[in-house]
Amino acid sequence: MTLIRAVFLAFLSVLPTMALAQAKGPLRIEITEGVIEPLPFAVPQFTAEGAAAGEFAVNISRVIAADLEGTGLFREISKDAFIEQNTPFGSSLAYSNWKPINAQAVVTGAISADASGKLVVKFRVFDVFSEAQLGEGLQFGGTTNSWRRMAHKVADAVYSRITGEDGYFDSRVVYVSETGPKNDRKKRLAVMDYDGANIQFLTDSSSIVLAPRFSPSGDRVLYTSYETGFPRIYLLDVGTVQRRGLDASADSMSFAPRFAPDGQTVVFSRSEGGNSDIYTLSLGSGRQSRLTSAPSIETAPSYSPNGSQIVFESDRSGSPQIYVMSASGGGKPSDQFWRGALWHASLVAAW
Repeated sequence: MTLIRAVFLAFLSVLPTMALAQAKGPLRIEITEGVIEPLPFAVPQFTAEGAAAGEFAVNISRVIAADLEGTGLFREISKDAFIEQNTPFGSSLAYSNWKPINAQAVVTGAISADASGKLVVKFRVFDVFSEAQLGEGLQFGGTTNSWRRMAHKVADAVYSRITGEDGYFDSRVVYVSETGPKNDRKKRLAVMDYDGANIQFLTDSSSIVLAPRFSPSGDRVLYTSYETGFPRIYLLDVGTVQRRGLDASADSMSFAPRFAPDGQTVVFSRSEGGNSDIYTLSLGSGRQSRLTSAPSIETAPSYSPNGSQIVFESDRSGSPQIYVMSASGGGKPSDQFWRGALWHASLVAAW
């Protein structure tokens, strides 16, 4: 049972007593608005197991606390309020030191580092309300250069144990960075941690880049570039920053690429002879398949979560609408496309 659910159930348990107190009439509860009180938690500074781990103990503790408090579901208790400033990782938690300051969850940990650059983070999560440890203690190992990612992983585990939901702190964002004056903007592809740290530039600013998309595994990025003077789609390896063009067809333009859920196929739009259609490309074989053939603009394709369908935008009806087709294409246009102005909100949100 998660800590948040336990607190809610404890509140429900007092309702029968409240009802009995209302002997002269029924208990009436009027709810006019929702109120969410952040759960108070504490992250004492992790124990440094050796002088080399001192700075990492401070920084990792701070990142974990910032991750949790940034969700709006948690409120960090100031260290000035701590009764117990030093919490040894290997000992049992003294719950009597945390209840007076209203801490409902406490995260303790220890950090070790060696001369080779290896870093180990150990941690435990405690439910002060029930005086119990939430799950078993865990540890993550890595290098000193990856200390922020290890902190995010700890925060993910803590968040999951308390809320019952998956964490999202160990995630990255790919985006287009813009710099320079308004009349001379420079655009580069970049990736960063979800909180804006660890920025890494993937391209230079010599050409316009647009619409980057991570692969399902997060190790590759699809994007559109104007480095040839016309839009072309490219695949870039995040680790090596090596890239390759995916559609070099003469007298055509390609744009709006998206990965299939398996990461092995790309769907995109190609404009040729003034007409834009939807194509797929196998990253393994390079084989391309044309899915639409209509005298209209077909663009912005995206796979359904299971990869069986593709949603895209088309003006074949005279105005832009959202359509759905089989991922393999085929069939008559009147059979394979579903006109869907009313589908717009649900399809875009889900896919």
